Amino acid sequence: MLEKLYIKNYLIIKEAEFDFVNGLNILTGETGAGKSIIIDALSLMLGERADYSIIKKDQDKLIVEGHLKLRKNEKINTFLKEIFPEEETDAVNLILRRELLKKGTSRTFINDSPVNISDMKKLGDLIVDIHSQNEHQSLLNKETHIEILDNYISNNELLEKYKIEFKLLKELISSYNELSSKKEDLFNKRNFLDFELKEINNVNLTAGEDKGLENELKKMENMEDISIGLNSILKLLYEDEFNASAAINIALKELKKISEFDNNFTQIIKDLEQSFILAKESSEYLIKYRDELNFDDKRIEEIRSRLSSINHLKKKYGLSTEELISKSESLQLQLTLADNFDYELEQLLKNIILKKEAVYKVAKDIFEIRKKKSRDLEKGINSLLKEIGLESAEFKVVINNNSGSENELLSQKFQKEYVRLGTDGFNDAEFLIRMNKGSDFSPLRKSASGGEISRIMLAIKTVLSGKDNVGILVFDEIDAGISGRVAQKVGKILKKLSGTHQIICITHLPQIAAMSDRHFHVSKKEDNEETIAGIKNLTGKEKITEVAKLISGEKVTEAALKSAAELIKA
Repeated sequence: MLEKLYIKNYLIIKEAEFDFVNGLNILTGETGAGKSIIIDALSLMLGERADYSIIKKDQDKLIVEGHLKLRKNEKINTFLKEIFPEEETDAVNLILRRELLKKGTSRTFINDSPVNISDMKKLGDLIVDIHSQNEHQSLLNKETHIEILDNYISNNELLEKYKIEFKLLKELISSYNELSSKKEDLFNKRNFLDFELKEINNVNLTAGEDKGLENELKKMENMEDISIGLNSILKLLYEDEFNASAAINIALKELKKISEFDNNFTQIIKDLEQSFILAKESSEYLIKYRDELNFDDKRIEEIRSRLSSINHLKKKYGLSTEELISKSESLQLQLTLADNFDYELEQLLKNIILKKEAVYKVAKDIFEIRKKKSRDLEKGINSLLKEIGLESAEFKVVINNNSGSENELLSQKFQKEYVRLGTDGFNDAEFLIRMNKGSDFSPLRKSASGGEISRIMLAIKTVLSGKDNVGILVFDEIDAGISGRVAQKVGKILKKLSGTHQIICITHLPQIAAMSDRHFHVSKKEDNEETIAGIKNLTGKEKITEVAKLISGEKVTEAALKSAAELIKA
């Protein structure tokens, strides 16, 4: 629900704040007082095109801000994650703000984070339906009709199953198209790929081989220095008469004698014993290493030749040894694919046909349900249209199949023609209406006025009764051309609908105003030679008086007050 709407410097509205309730919110007031400005301000906040002339005279900035508390909605969650991928955005509590600056710039925010105006409009379409002379109306958008029908059907499990299967089908087709696009290129490059593979494989690389050979070559090229160094080390550690091992051994014997008189040397004795063992083991390893040193001219040449071959390959391809091995594996896969291309394509095509048959079966079930339920939707809406003053109007749901072709991978034969599978099945829906008997059915946009569109949407929303995703409905001029019994019926329908949706409605009719859960009166007054709109939340006697004014005019009679009280009580 929209909990709060704040407007500042919008035409005659200097500053106003509305605290709406989760029910039926009614706005009344004299013509020109600014009621429609409030709806326009809400539209502006939700991403409608800005006209900078609406900024109040002598002011630099216009602000419209809304505080919303929403029901959990997967579409809203998904959308917010798309525009705020790095943030944990609360999709239940939202603050939306739009600012217009006199210099001709506009700024839009969701929870104080700046967003594109197009993103705000997308979000607005998900949370609010505004039915007025402006075209912020999902009902006029043919693309939303299939969703409205599916919401009425409420068969989410079957639709979800279809969407999952359709996604898998699209992935298979994508793989097939990608493989097909490579066919000619692979055949043209086959000889070159084969040459590269043989060139790399002829060297017969192993991972880390070049590093090992470089270390071995460095050792053999510096054999004399290594030998001299080892002899010097071994003399110091083990071979000279006064070597380190002998010195440690003598020190140990002396320390053990002293320890007979003082036990504070126990740890030092252990450390020296360990040092003696390490010195001895190190000496033995170095003696063995020195004895095995072997200068081999032939081996040096072999290493140099091998490194030359490896380095030539690394330089030519600009790759490391490990990357060359990976390239070899990739080339082998490409050549195998080139040699078995037709088989691989054939297998993919078989998988596509099998998957398409499964997807089509689900789509056909969805089509049958839509066809049957669309008649029920028509019946329910047409019944309500007569009650809300559109006696001659007739509503119709047309289900059209998406045209396909025999050679298209997403197409399937259905009732002697090819249909194309899409995100929502192989058909879409369109709502048509004829306002007078005998006339042709045509799209809503072409046939109905603003007030009629609002009443048609009221009928649709009532039939859907909480199944649709948009939870906030705004109606302007819903009472155009109606009065008396029809007005009372519209009021009752609005009241019933407010049990599943938050309703904000501008009206001139007492029968509708009397149904309100919250009633705002909009007026205008002169203040320092300027006209300013005033907003008042009516309660108790104030509400009765305002409804009485709608009955009898500006002069309120006792009879009008009594009638107003009875209307409200009823």
